[in-house]
Amino acid sequence: MSSLTVAPEVAAGSAGSRPSITGTTPPSASTEVASPKRPYLHHVDLIRTTTFALVIFMHVMTSTTAEFENMGVNATALLLHGTRNIFFALTGFVLMYQYLDRPDFRATSFWRRRMKLVIVPYLVWSALYWVITVMWVNARLGEVPTSLDELGEQLMWGTAAYHLYFLLVMLQAYLLFPLLRKLIMSTRGHHGKVLAVSVAVQVTVLSLISYWTPPAGFAAEMWGHLYATVVPYQLLIVIGALAAAHRDRVAEMLRGRGELIGWLFLATGMLAIGAYAHRVIFNGAPIHDPGSPFELTLLPFIVVAVVALYALALHWTTHHRAHMPIMAKVVSYASNRSFPVFLVHVMVLFFLLYPKTDDGQKWLVAALPQPLATLTVYLLTVTISLAIVEVLRRLPGSLYLTGRPRLPLKPMI
Repeated sequence: MSSLTVAPEVAAGSAGSRPSITGTTPPSASTEVASPKRPYLHHVDLIRTTTFALVIFMHVMTSTTAEFENMGVNATALLLHGTRNIFFALTGFVLMYQYLDRPDFRATSFWRRRMKLVIVPYLVWSALYWVITVMWVNARLGEVPTSLDELGEQLMWGTAAYHLYFLLVMLQAYLLFPLLRKLIMSTRGHHGKVLAVSVAVQVTVLSLISYWTPPAGFAAEMWGHLYATVVPYQLLIVIGALAAAHRDRVAEMLRGRGELIGWLFLATGMLAIGAYAHRVIFNGAPIHDPGSPFELTLLPFIVVAVVALYALALHWTTHHRAHMPIMAKVVSYASNRSFPVFLVHVMVLFFLLYPKTDDGQKWLVAALPQPLATLTVYLLTVTISLAIVEVLRRLPGSLYLTGRPRLPLKPMI
């Protein structure tokens, strides 16, 4: 196994204001007013909501249990690592659905509108996490002005907090999207070959991550931070983009195949867990392996999980959403706030678990039996994060704190 360092799983909503389909910034009047408004895809809201809820659960679970000693915890986390890939597939799908056939698409306009909604919150929250969880915790607040080189290094790799690398990958996905769009448009009729090449690249990359260690030096440092690049996630972005380009055909292929997808989900999940158990029990691998999210044996489960969640969300939207108005509102609300909750929740979790007992245990975890402790911390993390987001969304500068436009203050009546 290589020395690749892997941050814990993340996923969150996209970083724009609510649009015609999935939570991206509305087109500017000067450049894209001529384009027709596309139908809103409500199943995307359910995918995003489910994904970010599972991401928070995984962070809570690994923070409230014996992560480095328990095979069950790590096996569960292994499968939950698929959520990051689900969101990257969702990103490819959303972007391609919105922009594939837009004659007025301009890369510069796209970058200008999209990038600021990620890069500014990334810089702001990286600084906040660094000051609080690194400098304050270690009684180094006085060193902040003279330690900005530390912050600069953390900004380079997304390590100011364990979930912020995800924003770096999102920025790269946005940067490369015009090229991906051009590829999809220029290879119409040959998308099967595009997918095949992407699969081959993915298998090669994952194999190298698992079985090759680069020589020492800058190359090794780059390789050790490969998780913060778009490279290990390119297949999922391509799958999402191709699914958007063939949306009707994909929906038809999935219709009536729920049982088959369910069995594939179970089988690939067992394969991933079985391979993990074999590595630990028979090969002497560590129980907690930071490279496990990029094991080749996890890839089939990731792909099936993407398909399964998309099929489930599509089925719910088509057959049940109209009869479940309360759930529909909850899903829409959660999807709209997923990105700022993603930014905030690790800070909330940090403070919830900061109080310690006399023997150094996390007080909230020590005070409650399991699994009640994990469930309690999860509910508190979600509730407090949402409350903080509601405040931040109403402050001046909300766009730069949350990636979302400011909401109006409600009258106190």
